[in-house]
This record gives sequence, structure tokens and C-alpha cells, in this order.
Amino acid sequence: MKLFSKSILILFFLITIKVYASEPSEKSGLSKQEMQIISDLQQQISILKQEIGKVQSQNVEANNKSQFSTYRQKIADDSFNQLELGGITPQDIASNIASDGQSLGDSTGSQGVFVSNGRIDVGGTPAITTQGQITYLGSYSGNNSIPIGMISSNLFASTILGQRDTFDDYSVFFGGYIEADAQTWFGSQISRAGGAPNFPANGQNIYLTNSKLYFLSNLGHYVTAQFDFDTDETGGFGLGNAFVIFGNLDTSPFFVTAGRNKLSVGSYGGGGPWTSGIIDEFLSPDKVTNVSLNYKNDIINTNITVFGSDDKRANFSAGFFYTDSWTEDLSVGFNAGYVFNIAGAGNGSISQFLDNIGESEKNIGVLNFDGTMAYSMLGGIWQLQGGWSATTNKQDFHQNGSSVNTGAWYLGVAYALTLGGRDTNFNITYGQSYNAENIPMPTSNASPTFGLTSSGIKNQMIASAQRAYFDNNVLFGPEYSYQRLYNGEHMNTLTLDLSVYI
Repeated sequence: MKLFSKSILILFFLITIKVYASEPSEKSGLSKQEMQIISDLQQQISILKQEIGKVQSQNVEANNKSQFSTYRQKIADDSFNQLELGGITPQDIASNIASDGQSLGDSTGSQGVFVSNGRIDVGGTPAITTQGQITYLGSYSGNNSIPIGMISSNLFASTILGQRDTFDDYSVFFGGYIEADAQTWFGSQISRAGGAPNFPANGQNIYLTNSKLYFLSNLGHYVTAQFDFDTDETGGFGLGNAFVIFGNLDTSPFFVTAGRNKLSVGSYGGGGPWTSGIIDEFLSPDKVTNVSLNYKNDIINTNITVFGSDDKRANFSAGFFYTDSWTEDLSVGFNAGYVFNIAGAGNGSISQFLDNIGESEKNIGVLNFDGTMAYSMLGGIWQLQGGWSATTNKQDFHQNGSSVNTGAWYLGVAYALTLGGRDTNFNITYGQSYNAENIPMPTSNASPTFGLTSSGIKNQMIASAQRAYFDNNVLFGPEYSYQRLYNGEHMNTLTLDLSVYI
């Protein structure tokens, strides 16, 4: 029905333009400027005819769909790939007829390839993900029209609220995400924390690493609730997010969240389709019960959050995200964040380190900065990202009586394009930590029972690709990762990641 309305609107514009274009045949003495306008309008008529054909084919497809609606169908299905159409969206077809005679194919160029309605939205471009979630420029924006399983956990509530007006005030929607990884690895045996036996130097396996079922509901005009159930191949079910949003952006840019979700303090890039970036591996927060006050507009997301790590202390965090298009081809993203007590924010690595040295109630604060530049050229989009994070409190991380700060940094570059009719990306990242030899960390191994290493990861390199198959909701991602630990142990891991969005 929605696509049918669009085609009617386009036909209205087409008839209007044809009537205007036919008038000169009945008049004489037209100026050169008027003749040029008529010529431009005729070119636009030809382009509109082509787009009408595409809308009509979409309408036939929509009529064959089930009445059962998912979040993905409501948000992400009703859009063409902006790279395939030169940046043109269905909204542009209906409304962006240039008054100065400019070709419709250039009508969105002044905004940029990522921009939709004046906001950064990567929904129409090839996705780059880590463990299913959008990375690079998309991880700084709360305006993305993407499947719910692809939304960055760092801006989850902001993105949900940004798409709220797509749903009725009283409605329930579902979504899902499935991830599986086939792996082979070779290197040296890896010493594991907690007394677990050494992990074998060579091996291979296939793992179901993620299976999530999302529930989303609007409870009136100012309340939105979301929760999800998560599991993996172990068969144990767990609660992921479970929170409520109070507010509506059509009334105020401020909103409040209450419940359990990940603290919004950083984008934590530097990863591949499966392996996380090195900062995310030991200096990022996880899901905790919290209350947050948020501000959101087209280019900025910011929040102040209070959360409890135990029955004795209340903690807080703050985050700032910025993303905008600076020129037709250049877009940027930046974030800064702070967590007062990272061990109490669901972080397993720092928490286990403090337990090991008998300082479990110690407060360790963490600062985090990430930045990304995206530039459109050579038929695709190049993105350069980097980040740095460090503790704000010194601690005996060397376990030799000296007090130092620990931290890590990363750099990454990615190229995304539509290749052979399919969304594709190529990605290379490098990360390095310092003063982290005694901090347990996860590796690239996808086994849910691997646990943590006994020695920290010093160097990490990832080379990967991703390609959409069948449609853009099925991504295959081959990945190679190399990780060297402080104790000299190392591991090479080859992964074929499968991500499916429902």
C-alpha cells in the first residue's frame, strides 16, 4: 500500500511536468532559458519513468508478502540501494525535483551518499559489521534504517527511538538475528585464566555464536519497551536488553531510558566480521541495569547514565557521539566517553584482574575516543577509523609494585561497494595494547566455553571481507586474525562468519 501511494505521487508529478512541457508547442517566442528548462524537465520525465517501473515492481513484491510484520520489514525493506541508484531514494523521486533544472541523478549529491533527510543513515549503503552490529560511520549515528539485529548496541535506544514514528502508538514488532562461525586455527597453545587447561594450538570447529529474538512495543505515544532473549550453541538462554524509553522526538529531543542495556560511551571499532577490536576486548562496558538521560538530534547523541555495580556503590558514565556530512563526498563521526568504574560496568577483563590481586572494590575509570572519516570515490566508499582508550586510575598492572595506566589503540581502513550487484566490503585493522600483560582477554576463538586468556593480547591484526548473498539480510564474512600475547603465545584464526537478519 505504501509503494502504491508512492507510484501515484510520482505519476502526479509526471502528469504535471508533461502538461508544463506541452505548453510551449502552443506558444511562440520562447527564450533560450525557457527552452533549457523544458529540455531539463523532459530529461527528468525519462528518469521518472524508469523509477516508476522500479516502484511498481516493488509494489508487486509487497502484495505477495505475509501480513506478519517484523521490525526489518517496517524499517529496512522500503529502500533502494543508494549506490546502485546514484544516491537516489524513493523520497527523492517524489520530492527532489530541482528547481534550477539540475538532473535528478544529482539531486542528493549536495547532501552526500550517507545522508537521508539531512541525517547520516547508512541503511542504503553496503553494511560493515562486527558480530552482526554496524561499525565504522554507522556506529556513530542513531538514525540508521537497518535491521534491529544490526543496530549498534552503543546507540541502541537512540536508534529505536529515532525510528519510532514508523510504528503505531500501540503496536508490537519482532526481529531476530542468527550468527554462525566456521573456524580453523593454528599457532601455539594458549594459557587460559581461572585454571582452565591450555587451549590447543591447532583445531577447527563450527559454532552457533548468536541467536537473538527481539520484542519491541510502543505503549502509547511516549513509552517504548524493548527486550530480547539470547542463546548460543550451549543451549542456555539469557536476557539481553530489557529497557523502557520514555519520550518522543516529535515532542522533545530529550528522553529517558530505564532498564538493562549496554552503556552508551563508545563505538569501539577495529574489529572484523567476528573478532572485536582490541579496545572492546578489555576496556569496554557491557549490559548493566541503569537509568540514563539522553539528548538526540540529527547529528548529536549524548547521555549521562547512572548504574549500580553492587549493593554498596552507584556509578556513572557519560557519552557523546557526533556524525555529519561535511561535503558531498566526505562524512565524519566522532565519539568521546567516560566510565567511572569499568569493572562494575559488566567488564569481565578488568574485573577479573582486580579479583586476582585482591582489589575487587577498586574503582578504575576509563576514557574512550573513536573517530571515522568516510569518503565516496572510485565507485565505492572508503572509510578510515581510529581509536584510543585508557584507564584514568593507575594500578599495579605489571604486578611488580609500580603503578601505571593501561590502554590500547587501533587503526582501520575499509572499502565498501556494490560489486556484481551485491553489497561487498574489504577491511583491514591493527590494534595494540600497553601495560596489559596481566589482564585476561578473549581471543578470536568462537567457542562459547573458551573463557579468557591468562595473559593480555599485545598485538592484533585483522583482514576481512563481507558480501551479501540472496539479499542484504544475509552476510558472509571471511576473516583472518593474528593475535600475539604478552607471554609470547600467538594464534592465527581463519573464520567464515554468517550473519542473518530477520
